[in-house]
Amino acid sequence: MADGSGLNSPTACEVVRLWPQAEPQAFRDGMARLASGVAIVACETPAGPRGLLVTSLTGLSTEPPRLLFCVRKAAASHAALIAAEAVSVSLLNAADREEAERFCTPERAAERFDPARWSFEPAAPPELRSALAAFVGPVRCRIDAGTHTIIILDVSSARVDEADPLVYFARRFETLA
Repeated sequence: MADGSGLNSPTACEVVRLWPQAEPQAFRDGMARLASGVAIVACETPAGPRGLLVTSLTGLSTEPPRLLFCVRKAAASHAALIAAEAVSVSLLNAADREEAERFCTPERAAERFDPARWSFEPAAPPELRSALAAFVGPVRCRIDAGTHTIIILDVSSARVDEADPLVYFARRFETLA
């Protein structure tokens, strides 16, 4: 794989030998110590907009522009997001803490997608107006990954703003400042 043209094994996810699994709580506690950006992933459905908060988001490729995010299968919006043709990913800034709390609290689901905070364009998923960065595009693929589904997005539009990011660390929202 030194030249980047191929893989060393016949299949990309082949397990060469069996390893024991980490204890689940230790794994979750370890992952809680990984600081991550916070984003809201949203789509449009016949019943209206749907979305959820994600912290498992990464840039995948610059040419073509792609990113990936993970959605927990038990999430209420999972079915809508994996069925969506296109989605938006709105990275939250430090001033969007209330928006993050609204999206991670099931009891506040009715407060989501306020037209004063969200942009709704025909034939496009909703975008958070105050987003630090917003990406929109068609879903390229969906990959089953145990408790989550990995979604790869082909980014067809991107916009950025200047602000400090909202970060999730040790199971709480933080700012860098």
